[in-house]
Amino acid sequence: MGTFYGNVLVARECAEVVPLLAAATGSDGRALRGYAMTAGPGRTVLFFPDPETDAIELAGPLSRLLGAATLSSYVHDSDVLDLRVFEDGEERHCYDSHPGYFDEGETDDDGNPVGGDEDDAYPDPVGADPEAFLPFATGPVDRAVLESVLRRIPLDPEDGEGGRYVFADDQHHDVMETLGLDGRRLGTGHTYLSRGHLPEGLSPEELTVFGGAAFSPAGG
Repeated sequence: MGTFYGNVLVARECAEVVPLLAAATGSDGRALRGYAMTAGPGRTVLFFPDPETDAIELAGPLSRLLGAATLSSYVHDSDVLDLRVFEDGEERHCYDSHPGYFDEGETDDDGNPVGGDEDDAYPDPVGADPEAFLPFATGPVDRAVLESVLRRIPLDPEDGEGGRYVFADDQHHDVMETLGLDGRRLGTGHTYLSRGHLPEGLSPEELTVFGGAAFSPAGG
């Protein structure tokens, strides 16, 4: 079984973002709860209980509330990376590393498509436009490198097979690092944090808990 997680990156300081979340509610009308941490200079990553629906559905409204661009990230079973850019409450760009993955069709025991030639089984990503992700960068970006990663060509050949990323979480890490962000902090989700598992290099004091969410460090 692969990795599942989702989060929302905000192009704004964590100290500015968290107080504003008190005015936000989820689809159930309740106050938002979850975790926040700094992902880079002037960048905040938010974690909500449902990795898929919360990350994608909340990113749009949060971009309006917070007055900043937001990026929802969702990794499904280490197979698919879904990235969506929002501004002023509207979706501006959508990236799908594995289009057609969720369509009905013959799959192997791991859920990967079978049949046809290699290009049919693993189609090229859609939305591999580096310009769309520049609002989240913390400095100059090598656009050619970013586009290569978005096209699923691994920075480290050991992360690949046949010249493509094996795991979507490795690809997500490299997209974030290429933007000058901390890929370790962006490569996790609410479930892992709620169990006390912090990204490498993050101290408990650097994690902000909001909306009544609970947190206890693993082994603490």
